Amino acid sequence: MEHGLISFFELEQCGFFCKNGSEYQHEEGTVEDAMNSFCEWVKDRDFNQTIPWDVENHPRRQQIYCKSVSQDSNTGDTLLVLWKRYGDDSGKVSGISPDAKVGKDTGDSIKIDPKFKGQSAILGQPMYYWIVPKLNILATINFAHSCAATKEVCDYLKRCVDYRISHPRKKVTEREGINPNNGEPIISKLVNFSTEDNKRTMRFRFSASMKELNSSKANAARLASRISHIVVRDTISTNKVSEKDPIFTLWAKMHKKKKVSKQLEIVEEVALTQNELSEIIELHKAEYNPANKWNNIGFKEAGSDTIKWLDKYVSREHIRLPALAHDQNYYSANTMLKRILTERDILLSQFLEKPSTNDTASKI
Repeated sequence: MEHGLISFFELEQCGFFCKNGSEYQHEEGTVEDAMNSFCEWVKDRDFNQTIPWDVENHPRRQQIYCKSVSQDSNTGDTLLVLWKRYGDDSGKVSGISPDAKVGKDTGDSIKIDPKFKGQSAILGQPMYYWIVPKLNILATINFAHSCAATKEVCDYLKRCVDYRISHPRKKVTEREGINPNNGEPIISKLVNFSTEDNKRTMRFRFSASMKELNSSKANAARLASRISHIVVRDTISTNKVSEKDPIFTLWAKMHKKKKVSKQLEIVEEVALTQNELSEIIELHKAEYNPANKWNNIGFKEAGSDTIKWLDKYVSREHIRLPALAHDQNYYSANTMLKRILTERDILLSQFLEKPSTNDTASKI
């Protein structure tokens, strides 16, 4: 089996925005609209035609393509399999021999031939993204054979809408210019989108940030079963000093008017019930002071030494899939989405306080 690490991001902006002073204000469009438009655009399209910009005019820009998409009609969830390219058609992909020595400059590098059955091959790695429109969530799914970059997928989807995907009020203006890379004449395009009344200009925006969760919204029952240790950091103060040791007695006389403060950390192995964890969360909510950088309550999960503090932490989940066959180097979007849907409520439990079938795609 292969284990995929899921990291959740919050879609801060998705849709068409108008500039209002120094800020952008949402005008129209939803995450669901964007995903539907993208999936329709890539449908039956050749793989090498899924990159929205001109590769020759942008040789330094990371090349990203779309290999596979899948959508679920019930939830609106979308699974994208993108392809991050290494090198280019000239074969500029190299490697170093594993037994090479530091300082040896010749004879230990290997050039990879990007040819397959006599044709150019687009070398690279898959990138898996799960978009949940009803929750405004973008999730990366990272396996040992894949990679993930949130900013790159946001930039890619924005350029697809700007350059390729149709819109009823999209206006493209052409300009003549000179290619700075080779000095040849080129035609550049300026893209604008208009509001329904045609009085204002819109820009498509697509951005995400790491989703920070308030632990009080977590699924206490599920989280309790994963916690192996509770970590408590607190500050105590005392004026009492042991009289058994004369050194401490002298110290006490010299500092009798001063309060002693000590920072303590207690780590305790636990087996919590749902109610016990709920009580700890409520206690933390009542006593937590953001201005105090030390006092806090956290926990460790079984098999991990990482402390997750209850005020906020990054939600990460895992899925398991059968190992890829020797002649495969990525999972299809349909395979990925089917597997995710079998555990969807569990994977999203920390985002769903009261899951409802009547949820509708929300505007951002």
